[in-house]
Amino acid sequence: MHHTVVISDIHLCEVEPGTGPWMRHRQRAFLPDGELAGMLGALLDAVRGQRMTLTLNGDVFDFDAPRVIDGRSACHDLPRDADHGVPAIAAILDDHPIVLEALGRVLDEGHEIVIVSGNHDVLLTLPEVRAHLTARLCDAACALVARDRSPSARAAIARRIHFRAWMHVTPDRVLVEHGHLYDPYCSYRYPMAPFDDGGREIVATMGSMGTRLLVSRLGYFNPHDDSSVMMTKLGYFLHWTRYYLFSRRWLALIWALGAARILGRLWRARRPFCRARYRGNVIACARETGERVAAVMRHARLFEPPAESRLLRVVRELWVDHVFVILVGAALGALFIGVVGLPLGLLGVIVPFLLFVLYDRLAPKPPLAETWLRVGRVMRSVAQIHDARAVVFGHTHTPEGSWEGDVFIGNSGSWSAATSGPDGTPCIGEHPFVWLTSDDHGALTGGLYAWKRGAIVPRVVRAPQAEAPPRSEVVLYCETPEIRSDDARAV
Repeated sequence: MHHTVVISDIHLCEVEPGTGPWMRHRQRAFLPDGELAGMLGALLDAVRGQRMTLTLNGDVFDFDAPRVIDGRSACHDLPRDADHGVPAIAAILDDHPIVLEALGRVLDEGHEIVIVSGNHDVLLTLPEVRAHLTARLCDAACALVARDRSPSARAAIARRIHFRAWMHVTPDRVLVEHGHLYDPYCSYRYPMAPFDDGGREIVATMGSMGTRLLVSRLGYFNPHDDSSVMMTKLGYFLHWTRYYLFSRRWLALIWALGAARILGRLWRARRPFCRARYRGNVIACARETGERVAAVMRHARLFEPPAESRLLRVVRELWVDHVFVILVGAALGALFIGVVGLPLGLLGVIVPFLLFVLYDRLAPKPPLAETWLRVGRVMRSVAQIHDARAVVFGHTHTPEGSWEGDVFIGNSGSWSAATSGPDGTPCIGEHPFVWLTSDDHGALTGGLYAWKRGAIVPRVVRAPQAEAPPRSEVVLYCETPEIRSDDARAV
């Protein structure tokens, strides 16, 4: 039997040294490290004597999060190159020894690890960053017990570590991909080599810059928890009143400088489509995955064009258009006051608000949920193109799973830290992952699981059948008895 386990969107970054509500989601007390190590330990017990591939499906590491310099978190927009990527991955691994040891244990027991690049850890496409991560994983595997630490032994461990810039396809036709290439704010035209014209630095997407220049600087938000970031207009006002009104952090200045830098850099980054790079990207992926070139080319046509090719969409996403409408309304209101005079002219004060409401009604900004739905819809097309038996994405942070005929369509959700508000406590809840098993007869079973209170809990799972049924049986979001971490029947 062969087991494919997929987890994603852990967003490991350097630990915030403070203890207050500022960047609470990055503080050690709120990290998922212990839960992740417990889940991996339970999986190793369950699959002992069998083969397992652990796939880290993107955004496991977060290179866009603030760095910690001289004991303080420092927001940045450092170049996305090897000179800055290697120190960043080294610092992240230093701050998460529990996770590093757990991954080392997976390798120590003879299993494989596949690391797929996402939008926040796209620096994993750099050879230098890959080499450092491989060395640290080998060190972790060798350090567990008195193992053979010879160069040949380390080389054997390193051969079980695989990197994928775009997607991974298992021998039993399970396709794993992060999913950011269908999000215009995080997409790359050439994900196998997402570099600028010089070939040294990775192109900055709107999503990456938005995290570095805007969201990370609003430390009372958790950028990886939509419930923390996506509020109503009243919710944003109350949040600002509580956390920023009487502080020295000027939201307007953060927004204005960040939006200007993002739009300016996207404008300068615009490049015409390059057919030669596109073909090279497809061929490189076909070589890396073993997939047919024709299938990879059809797959690449599903990509969303990057945001720099649609700057108006970025303007709307950053609310630049709304602010412009308010300023125009303020100018018209001032003109009205000057022409009509007082006291009737005071009605001009409400002109900006009326114009804002009218514009918002006539041209509402598309909600973020539309992007997530688009990412989800692509999975069915990908399954058809590659004749896949399962397609697993991440990126949206929303765990999903369904058996559609004999094909599993799923999303591995998120393990990133969540809190009940900036002043709240850790929201442990449950952590999702996808676990698929192919037996010696080729039957694929399993599905979406969750790690909850020290147990593996099935969520959307197709169980093994003694005899193949006429049609696949599906269990949708059922609550089944929990499987304790020390129970080998977890399979």
